[in-house]
Amino acid sequence: MVTLTASHIAYLIMILIILILLLMRKDIILPIILAIFLIGFLSTGNILKAVQILYTAIFVSGKRLWQIIVIISLIISMSKALDDIGADIIITKPFIKYLKTPTFSFWIIGFLTMFLSFFIWPAPAVGLLGTVLINPALKSGINKISLASIVSIFGFGVALSSDFFIQGAPSITARAAGIPIHTLILTSLPIWATASTVSILILYFSTLQQSKIQQQNNHLDVNSIDKPSPPFSSFVVSIIAVVLFILDIILMLLFRIHSNAATALIGGTSIIVLIASTIVQKNFLDKTREYLREGFITGMRTFSPIIVISAFFLLGETSMAKEVISPHAKGYLVDLGMYLSQHIPLNKYTVSLLEFSLGVLTGLSGSGFSGLPLIGAIAKTISSTLNLNPAILASIGQIAAIWTGGGTIIPWSTVAVSTVIDVEAEKIAKKNMVPAIAGLIAAYFVTIFLL
Repeated sequence: MVTLTASHIAYLIMILIILILLLMRKDIILPIILAIFLIGFLSTGNILKAVQILYTAIFVSGKRLWQIIVIISLIISMSKALDDIGADIIITKPFIKYLKTPTFSFWIIGFLTMFLSFFIWPAPAVGLLGTVLINPALKSGINKISLASIVSIFGFGVALSSDFFIQGAPSITARAAGIPIHTLILTSLPIWATASTVSILILYFSTLQQSKIQQQNNHLDVNSIDKPSPPFSSFVVSIIAVVLFILDIILMLLFRIHSNAATALIGGTSIIVLIASTIVQKNFLDKTREYLREGFITGMRTFSPIIVISAFFLLGETSMAKEVISPHAKGYLVDLGMYLSQHIPLNKYTVSLLEFSLGVLTGLSGSGFSGLPLIGAIAKTISSTLNLNPAILASIGQIAAIWTGGGTIIPWSTVAVSTVIDVEAEKIAKKNMVPAIAGLIAAYFVTIFLL
């Protein structure tokens, strides 16, 4: 039996305060710092250790985010270099003829993001697509916030919550639930399809309405290109960039390169393209340094508050709590989830809501995967007690966890998209809130029906 301590109660109260502040559009950095110190003090009873925990939590959070900070910074550096030599015009020109209306842009960008995310995961996919599709999308009448929402919903929501091909998420959930992976995937299809369809349709009509308002105000000309014609060297660099990234995709598919390995491949390729973009310019030695400096300054400026925010919510994970507080610590979100499971009446309505709530709760850490072992284990235990299908229960938990923490409605999980497309993470989360929550609620009712 899980017993809630003062630190558990304080952690839950601070989450509620932070969510209220977010809804009020207030900055949450200071409350987050105070919350980390409070949790550190309540969990150890020692002010000195609480001060140390305050630093250690932020340090460990930064260490966990460092890979994504580096890849995003490199992509920004490369994008700036391509932009300066006019290669962005050359690369995006073939897309402009297809992305002439908001409707075409929405579906083409959405499904392209989903397809790549299925095979190489969303973060590398965003890096590949972001620099290529931003200008054509903007010229078609879709603003940056809508573009960021499209990429995050299709990639970090639709594709990642199913993970049909790489099978990272379902393998974790299925193992904990004691069921075959293919059983979980097949069972989750109607639940996943419901959440995805509802979210996409709501986002589509919202984007279309926003685009009409924008076009009326700005009178966008989708065929206009303001920059002069690039030199021949820019065409060569553009061909190199496109060929290398297409080769990356082929290699990822052939050799099943994904996750961190896929990110590393994209990052290395970005450096090569950056070098090619600087060699054709004057003072290319200085240019290389300048582009890298600009990229990392932008990356760190974006991620610095995210590191602090993640430090608090990652304390909800058992592994993070052990690393920061003590080897005997348990994740606060995990404990709160276990406590809920032990104190509610059991029927198909409440257990579905429990799995749904566990997914949302553990997703608050900003990692959609951290709660999957708990979700699978609870589904296994409850299903044997009530004679319910464990795959159905595990599916709604997995989908809720990844839609919440994978990169759609939690601001500190949308930084990959916000940095590449240059949109505030809070604005992306706010734009995604209604489509994602509506999709999850619809998925919950389908789960009840299937049980």
